[in-house]
Amino acid sequence: MDTERELRDLGLTKYEASAYSTLLKEGVSGAQELSRKSEIPVGKIYEVLSNLNNMGLVEFQRSRPRQYRAVKPTIALNNLYSKKEEESRNELENFKLRVADLETKLSDISQPDHTEIQFWSTLIGEEDIIKNIKSMLDETEMEIVHVKPGRIAEMLQDQKCVDPKTLIPTVIDEFVKAAEKGIKIKTIVPEDMFTIAMKEKFEQIHDPNTRTMIKKNMEVRVLECEYDFILIDEYITYIPIPEPLQPKKLFGELKVYDREYAGKLRDKFEDLWLRAEKVNINL
Repeated sequence: MDTERELRDLGLTKYEASAYSTLLKEGVSGAQELSRKSEIPVGKIYEVLSNLNNMGLVEFQRSRPRQYRAVKPTIALNNLYSKKEEESRNELENFKLRVADLETKLSDISQPDHTEIQFWSTLIGEEDIIKNIKSMLDETEMEIVHVKPGRIAEMLQDQKCVDPKTLIPTVIDEFVKAAEKGIKIKTIVPEDMFTIAMKEKFEQIHDPNTRTMIKKNMEVRVLECEYDFILIDEYITYIPIPEPLQPKKLFGELKVYDREYAGKLRDKFEDLWLRAEKVNINL
């Protein structure tokens, strides 16, 4: 029956689902009788009933022979949910411990200096870009420098691959998290939606320690320019990829590991930084 299939979908075995459903219809039953009516082998019925009792789906009477009854469905299913929640929490905690242990072991393996490797990858569409922005914080050790062109507002209008309402808050959130962790952030933006969104974000921060950390580690300046890139720790660069059929629209990003190329972009950033106007974000 469909209810037994749905119980199996929630994690019960075929025999457990059959025993619970049968007990609901029969009311109270002994193990032998239940075995016959539910077509569960006698050699399995006691194990099945014990499992259902542990899950909070069945109660038993300490008589000879024992009698069993099904717990009311609303209570039984809530018990089942609580049991699964506890198991998932324990499983997740064990997984976390194993990850930490494996991380230590893998970190002990001798690795080449990734800062000297030349490598690139592409990020296409909103999902890839957003996912990568959120992982950027873990990859950064010291500093993020960031510059956006004056035409960015126009580029983000009517985007097909990237939604600016998702992208801009995500970028700002990750920059704020990085600043809280002590990572230096220097960003050059046109005086438009970015500075407005930044100020709105900072107005939501009330903890004085957090505000102090952000003020110490994050600097924002305004400049109308044509440059567009993000530089991480002076060897990782993110470069936007325009839509070939509509060059003013964003298609994706190119992630480049190249210290020499990053150095050239850093020199350009410093030139732009000197020309840019400081912004008071009212922290």
